This record gives sequence, C-alpha cells and structure tokens, in this order.
Amino acid sequence: MTRRAVVVGGSVAGLAAALALARAGLSVRVLEKDTDPPPGDPEQAFRAWRRRGTPQAHHSHAFLARLHRLLGQREPALLEALLAHGAEPIRFAEVVKRVLPDAELRPEDDEIVLLACRRTTFEWVLRRHVGALPGVELHGGVAVAGLCARSEPGGACPHITGVRSTSGSAFEADLVVDASGRRSRLRHWLAEIGARMPREESEPCGIFYSSRFYRGRTGAPLPSLDGPMGADYGFLKVGVFPGDSRTWSVTLAASPDDPPLRALGDPAAFEAIARALPLTAPWVEPAVAEPISDVAAMTGLRNTRRFLVESGAPLATGIAAVGDALIHTNPIVGRGCTLAFVNAYLLADAWQESGGEPRRFSAVLEAKVEGELVPWYEGQRLQDRDAIRVMQMLQDGEDPWQTQRPDGSVDPAAYLRALLRDGFAPALREDIVVLRAFMRLFNLLDAPSDPIRDPQLFSRVLASYARRESRAALLQPTRAEVVDRLAALEATPPVQP
Repeated sequence: MTRRAVVVGGSVAGLAAALALARAGLSVRVLEKDTDPPPGDPEQAFRAWRRRGTPQAHHSHAFLARLHRLLGQREPALLEALLAHGAEPIRFAEVVKRVLPDAELRPEDDEIVLLACRRTTFEWVLRRHVGALPGVELHGGVAVAGLCARSEPGGACPHITGVRSTSGSAFEADLVVDASGRRSRLRHWLAEIGARMPREESEPCGIFYSSRFYRGRTGAPLPSLDGPMGADYGFLKVGVFPGDSRTWSVTLAASPDDPPLRALGDPAAFEAIARALPLTAPWVEPAVAEPISDVAAMTGLRNTRRFLVESGAPLATGIAAVGDALIHTNPIVGRGCTLAFVNAYLLADAWQESGGEPRRFSAVLEAKVEGELVPWYEGQRLQDRDAIRVMQMLQDGEDPWQTQRPDGSVDPAAYLRALLRDGFAPALREDIVVLRAFMRLFNLLDAPSDPIRDPQLFSRVLASYARRESRAALLQPTRAEVVDRLAALEATPPVQP
C-alpha cells in the first residue's frame, strides 16, 4: 500500500518536499493557503503573481551551486525546464578564465555553477514540474488549522495522523511535513494535541533590506559578471543578484537601528545610493538598466531554529519540518532556496533509510539535519552577532578594524575583521586558491569549517594582508558620505510637474 504524505505550504520548500517524497514512493498532497493560481508564464508570474503568504518571493534570491548539483543529480528534467525558461548558468571556470587567465583550474571547479534566475520564475517552473508528477496533488485555498493525532500506548509521544483545515476537512497521512515558512504555527499545533511545545532559538540578523529589480535595455551591453557580486561596508551590505531573461536585482541592507539608512526603502534614496556604490553603479545606470519593480523592503529578520527532537527523543512522531519552518537564517547570504532543497532530500532519504518507521525516521532525519543544516545556522548566528557590533561601532564613530587597543594589546575580534577586509577580500581578486575556497564555501559545496583548517589558504590570506598598505582603499564610500548624500537628497526640493 502506498504511504501518504501531507505537505503544509506550497512555496519552494513545500514543493521541494513534495518532489523529493514523490520520488521516494509516497503519494503527496500539498496544501497551500494562498488561492491565486500561477499565471500563464514566468513574466506574468513576476508582474502579477501575488503570494500573500510568501512576501519574499519578489525579493532577491540566489540559486547556488549546491542546488545546481542536486538538481543535476536528482532531478535533471527540472533543471532543463529552468534553463528552457530563461535561467542561465554562471560557471566559475568561465569567469576565472576571464579575470585570472593564468590561473590553473581543477576538475572540481566544474561543480561551481550558479543559476541566474528570479524567485518567481524558479517557483513557477517548479510548481508546474511538481504538479505534473503522478501521485502529487496541489490544493490551493486550503488553510491548515491544526494536527490530527493519536495517543501511543505507555505514555509515549503523540503520533500525527494528518491535519485538519479551517473549513473542517481532514487530510490523513503517514507523514505530515510543515513547510509553512517562518511564521509556522507548528509549535502551537503540537501543544494543542498534548505534545511538549518545541523549543525555539531566535535572535536578530541585525539588518533590514531593500530590493529592486531591473531589466537590461534593448541593445545595451550588460555589466560584467566577472567581479564580486557582493560587498560588506560594515554599515551597509550590498548585493547584485543575476536573474533570468536579462533581469537582475540589487539589494541594499543596513541596520534597522541606523535611522538615516532607513531611507533606503524610498526609491529616490535607493537609486541615489546604488549609483554611488562602485559595485552597483553599473547595474543601475539608466542607459543600461530599466527598473521593473518598486523598491520592496523586508524587516523583522531573525536567525531561528526550532527543535522537534530533544535529547534524542521526538516530541511527536509522524511529523517533520523543512525550510524556514525548521531553520532560517539571514537572507542576505542567499541560501534559503538551496538549503530548502537540501532539507527536502534529507527528509526523503531519511524516510527511505528508516523504512518509514516513525521513531527511526525522526532519529535519522535529526542526525542529517545536525550534520548538513545546523552548521550553516550556527555560523550565520556568530557572523551576524559580530556584524551588529560593527554597525553599532560605526554609528558611534568607532573604528571596528582598529586592531591595537589603547594598552597596546591586540583585539582578536578586530584583527579577524581586518584580516577579512584587508587580506581575504582583496585575495579574492588576485588568488585562485582563495577564490576557489570562498566560492565552494559560499555555494555550500564545502562544510563551513573546511577552509579554516587549510594552512595553505590561511598563509595566502596573511600574505595578502601584508600587502594592504600598497593598495587603494577597497570599500568606498564611508558611512558619513552615504549619510550626507541621503541628507542632501532630503534637502532637495521635489521637481514640480
């Protein structure tokens, strides 16, 4: 008899879970509370598909090499469909040949391939692909109100048997997967059936961000993808995200506690600062770029993890969570969709390895999550804690890269920041070994701790740092210059029609 799964949430994480579980032999129902069906093509999806439950759909996204590799290995037909609808591969080996022509490439460099694609295009193609699979049903306009469960003998934890909708319908399942995102109600649903409420860790990312999409003007050559596509000024984080069909997005992120920079949600302020930054200026040049969206802002960002297993024991069996419903981190690094797919296939592999036996499944999945997802969450938490400190120091007029304390001792945190800014960052433009290690890490192909253990990499970064005095400053303008530019913009009277 075919085992059944219900997936709560029909965005990228939910669709990925449905895809992976269907390939593992389950029949799958996806319950999505949004009622709007996807429009007829990707361009209409970008313009008119309003995902009320997924506000991040119209923000910048990155589709990393780990995802490209996973699709190539597990779902090549989906990868081909994405390419057929305008997604473009960005191959590390080809970029290196242009920017470091004397560099020696390795076979593993062929793994580093990103996908240039808008989130709406990716989800539109994914939804069509998953909806066409035998054994998968997509149900729109179904909001889940809670879980169905039975008590296990001997006082064991509850076993989930399905979900109930707000309309009173029940959907039975051998496995329920929560893919309802950051605002998941799963903790409360579990408490309602007598399970212990799952523990939650959460702390601020320290940023809000604003994004805008552009399309290359007809006949205008597009800016080069050969340089870094992101920069961290300490007070401001900047990214350019290539998309499909000659589109891209620009994202500017700053501290929500930095009042002058809150203006970045305003289109005039966004454009003024984007044109002042060396990285983004070519991508917003009016002769090259036509804005195709408003400036959209995202706030209230947090690094969060929810625990469905404690001390090796599940709080309930027959339940799992994927994507943002389980773990979510700072979106500025662009890992969300990639990690959601990784999570989905960890889920399916755990189901197959455990034979679907409830307690064994929970244990196998938890081990996989600890090994494959948690290190990225822990690393991002530490990184964001320091980034918050840097932002505050800059607002207070302090130098977060000043390595020497007043007593003559070395500040370890400041030294590490200086090493990254004045050693690691410039080495990315000069040294194939450093660049390769960074790109493999950024693309989730290597574990977070791997590059740190490489003495050759560390010595190359130190050598780059030793040459810092011979270089021009890499990161300009300063915070004071950006604040002055925003103030001048506010002081300029609006143009009368």
